[in-house]
Amino acid sequence: MSQRRKNARVLDRARRALAPDSARLRLAARARRALAILCVPLGWAGAGWAETPQDLRLLGAEPFDSEAIVSELEWAAQLVDALGLGGALADDHAADDLFTLLCADRAELVTDAAGHRVPARPALKAAFESPPAAGPGEPVRVVLSVPASAIYALEVAGSGVQHGSIDRRPVGELDLSPLGRGQAPALVPLRAGPHEVALRLARGARVDRIELDAYRPLCVAPAGGWDADRKLSFGAKARTLVRAFRLEQRLPAVGGGVLIEGEHFSAASGGGREGSVAGSAASGGAAATAPAGPAEFTYRLRLDRPGLFTLMARVRPSGAQLWSIDGRYRVALAPEAGASEFNWSHVMTLTLGSGEHAVRALVPRGSGIDVLRLVRRRASDADYIALLDQLGFREGAPDALVRAADARANLTNPNFDTFVAGFLQPVGGNPGDPLALVARELDQLYSRPLSPVIPPEL
Repeated sequence: MSQRRKNARVLDRARRALAPDSARLRLAARARRALAILCVPLGWAGAGWAETPQDLRLLGAEPFDSEAIVSELEWAAQLVDALGLGGALADDHAADDLFTLLCADRAELVTDAAGHRVPARPALKAAFESPPAAGPGEPVRVVLSVPASAIYALEVAGSGVQHGSIDRRPVGELDLSPLGRGQAPALVPLRAGPHEVALRLARGARVDRIELDAYRPLCVAPAGGWDADRKLSFGAKARTLVRAFRLEQRLPAVGGGVLIEGEHFSAASGGGREGSVAGSAASGGAAATAPAGPAEFTYRLRLDRPGLFTLMARVRPSGAQLWSIDGRYRVALAPEAGASEFNWSHVMTLTLGSGEHAVRALVPRGSGIDVLRLVRRRASDADYIALLDQLGFREGAPDALVRAADARANLTNPNFDTFVAGFLQPVGGNPGDPLALVARELDQLYSRPLSPVIPPEL
């Protein structure tokens, strides 16, 4: 039997395991068979049966489906269904398609002998340069072919207000004028192959480039990535659930964090340092600002140890901002509207390897960056399980194996739908986070400016 057919059988078994009605029917049938065995008149055993009492017990030894141990492949299939991503899979999809759909970042990178994450395949993206102009009242339409099933973000360069759609599915409004480019407010799961992107332009708007890029800040996977043949542990399950809930920033912080003054950038394009920031109290008396137009600031960081980190920024809002780490993890940040003072925003939480990293922030005219804060998070399996316990999910020991009943209990928990409601929204900022306590975490921030280079002890 081919590996694809084996995977298909496993996925089919995973879906059947999620069906409560069929599970109850199977349970009732087995109960009736067991009852029939136990109620056999004793005289039959001596008259016509050669079986011993031990043989009778063996007849009912098959475990119930709810007691079966779940594999990581089966759990991935269940998560894809529960998150509403199944439409991005072909009918004959393989296990790798499931894993890439849940975490494109893991599919693109592998860990080398030195512990560094290196590319394993070409980047999951597709772009169209200089798309043709549309006729009066008609949208700009292009066809982009993506190389794998994954969750993608629509990114557009140009100017003006535009309303985007992919395969006639709306992805929201983009206002490109403040920055010259933007990211659609909705993420879209797409299967490998061609897709039509349409942009309906407001008067005076222009499109220079259209791109579909896998959304790497969103990664639902166990610590070491998915393994189709590995049994699912409670620790691995907890990691995937917390990541699907977008709540890794709620894991405990380690130490007091590292602060980087905004004016300590290593490179800038279109902006500079401003010693007096009108209407805002800047730490250290200065900030990075964009007084005349959009500006991009680069900050270089060095990590001696890998780990899970939360990047926060204290910024003065003046429209949407685009932030990235290593040019790979890109998010659109929408600081609190109408605020004139500097305010803290959650940029992103993700796993970073050791070595140097570049943080870039593209901000519009009138905006500024006062402070960046990088917070290391505790990220053991036990930490993820403890967080799930706080959220009302019953869990087991980190290394214990997960039964089908345990997996079903998570997915049917009333809180599950609440926490995954914003799954296909970008991760930047704090929109719709029911447990966001970012402001509370930042009550005690700093007493002095710190170097933009992360010290070795962190």
